[in-house]
Amino acid sequence: MKEPTTPEEVSALHRLLRADPQEFLRIVNEWISENPKNDRAYFDRHFAWMDLGEPQRALDDLNKVIELAPEPVAFIMRGEVYRFLGEYEKAVVDYAHAEALDPAEWQDNGFCLLYQADTHAHLGNEAAALACCARLRDDFWTPGMNNTPSGGKAEIADKLRLIAAHARRKRE
Repeated sequence: MKEPTTPEEVSALHRLLRADPQEFLRIVNEWISENPKNDRAYFDRHFAWMDLGEPQRALDDLNKVIELAPEPVAFIMRGEVYRFLGEYEKAVVDYAHAEALDPAEWQDNGFCLLYQADTHAHLGNEAAALACCARLRDDFWTPGMNNTPSGGKAEIADKLRLIAAHARRKRE
């Protein structure tokens, strides 16, 4: 399979990832062996590592992406892997870096703000969590993707307060 260049080809590649992660890995590994500086291939491969329960390998690939092409999305996804691993301090740093690289996109992408808010809450930093939540659009709603609070902005804020309080109690 050649590297995707159209939305349809990208969609087909990600269907393959869901259907046969090992075949997906074989293909992406071939792209990397052909061009070890192919940041897109490393980025794509990190999804397979996460699906296969190999978050450290996903981090390794995202670190390579950041070395080759330090785009905001690479920092966002690495922050997501750190958040998944419970390494909230590292996630906060990556989210801040992504936001600094493209503040307008960060503000427009409500899920980035939600992930950032959730991360601050898990660190016990209620004020920072609520500040991120306050920046969400008033009509923002989520089913609670990737272990984040679900609901509208007010419900999310209430859940962030509980998460932060729990995190502070755990540290005491």
